[in-house]
Amino acid sequence: VEAIPTFLEKLQVIQCMDVAEQSLTALEMLSKKHHKSILHAKGVPACLMYLDFFSMSAQVKALTVTANSCQGLQAEEFVLVQEAIPIISSRLKSDDKKSVDLACQALSRLADSYKLDKERLAEIGKPEVLENLQELLQKPTVSPNTFTTCLHILVILTSNTPTTSLRLLKQDMGGTLKKLLVVPAFPENLPSSSKSLNQGLDADMVELIPRSPQELYEM
Repeated sequence: VEAIPTFLEKLQVIQCMDVAEQSLTALEMLSKKHHKSILHAKGVPACLMYLDFFSMSAQVKALTVTANSCQGLQAEEFVLVQEAIPIISSRLKSDDKKSVDLACQALSRLADSYKLDKERLAEIGKPEVLENLQELLQKPTVSPNTFTTCLHILVILTSNTPTTSLRLLKQDMGGTLKKLLVVPAFPENLPSSSKSLNQGLDADMVELIPRSPQELYEM
């Protein structure tokens, strides 16, 4: 634990990339049991400061430290993660599946920590965060666990902050949920011209997309 400030310093003043990535490896291991010590040493912004310059495996380690450090936060600890939220959110658009999963996990833990705090929920649910979460739901490559976690975040953010709910409505969240729940269903022998004509007229001609009970609950 005493070495945490030293490891974090290697991430903020990078003289050798290999040393910085070794520091991340050590911090990842320490974050399993000593995430509070990392958090209070301002470890979250330190780990994310030069995120794009690291190898993908090192980025995953930095995001793992971040996700672990976002567990069970107190009101006064929000300032220690606040500036990192845009960076975490940006990882939701990453092509690396593990990075997306960890970023979503970090946001979920933040939302859970402040689920009764309207002011901090509003800070977490900034427009770009909501947009990235909504886009993530529609990615065909998103894992089932992350899909459910993403929905869970949105449920918490909208439950106690009416402005967030209104913003999502303006972003056509209703349309997104509809796409996630049903698809048009037409008889195989129906001409394509008739299909397009009847698509908006017959509300019964849809099929439910198979979803897990947890996914349906969050929706």
